[in-house]
Amino acid sequence: MKVSKHIVISLIGMTIIIIVGGLGFAFLEGISFFDALWMTAITVLTVGYGDIIPQTIGGRIFGLLIIPIGVGLVGYTLAAMSAAIIEGKLSQSVWRRRMHQQIDNLSNHMIICGIGRVGEQVLQRFIQEGVQVVVIERDKERVEQIEENFLYIVGDATEDRVLYNAGIERAKGLVATLPDDASNVFVSLTAKGLNPKIQIVARAEKVESEEKLRIAGASKVINPSSLGGRRMAMSVVKPISVDYIDTILQLGKDEYGVEEIMIQPRSKVVNSSLRDNNIRSVYGVTIVAIKRKHELISNPHPDERLKEGDLTIVFGAKDQLVKFEEATKSNI
Repeated sequence: MKVSKHIVISLIGMTIIIIVGGLGFAFLEGISFFDALWMTAITVLTVGYGDIIPQTIGGRIFGLLIIPIGVGLVGYTLAAMSAAIIEGKLSQSVWRRRMHQQIDNLSNHMIICGIGRVGEQVLQRFIQEGVQVVVIERDKERVEQIEENFLYIVGDATEDRVLYNAGIERAKGLVATLPDDASNVFVSLTAKGLNPKIQIVARAEKVESEEKLRIAGASKVINPSSLGGRRMAMSVVKPISVDYIDTILQLGKDEYGVEEIMIQPRSKVVNSSLRDNNIRSVYGVTIVAIKRKHELISNPHPDERLKEGDLTIVFGAKDQLVKFEEATKSNI
């Protein structure tokens, strides 16, 4: 039986014994119901102030029956409450230890610093994409309000110790979404110092903070206000285009997506042009850009050849993207 049920049963039993005792003493002793309740309470709790005691034989016999039952119920109630407190602390301790062990076993994961409105959107997208993620948030209540299951650490993301606990040295990337730019700058600077290879995406509220974040080590700086303003303007100027993009790429829609797919050595598509590979007709996807070392080739020409190590930015249906990704793997 769960501890909570033990507590409910004990409280019901205590209530019954106090009501029965109050009615019994009121009848046998001829006193008011309030005085009878008081007599029952001090009897059951074995306080014995001496201010009121049974005067009749019937009242004393009734007291002899009430005392062992009441003392037993009080002991049972205290034991149930103590067990609930101990069990709660133990279960939380075990759960925290297990979560820290899971974090210690992670590698190439993402860290989100701050789980406000922006951070929660990032978290939901990571979960949808199956990305391993650890959240660092100072407000425990804020974390517990989110329904999704995820790994988290309650603490200040600007502290080295907290970042180490989140596995910063093994992480692939970090997203700094703290509400003030100064904290995001400090987090970016600290994270880059602890893991020089980590990719950092930082949130900026002020335009003048964007360059500071890049200097601090952020690989990408996002200004939600600027993006929101452009989006609102485009929704007025080109509403059909914006609606179309929202329809095919909005969160929760699995039909279409954009993926980054690396061309592996000795794959069937390497060293062949887009035209020769019949990318569009065979795989049903569209290569919208190719990242080749430090060069970005947007809207590549059909005669553009895919080379080993090219990072292709591909748009298409989920199953088509999987099919193309299989074609880009090494054919050994």
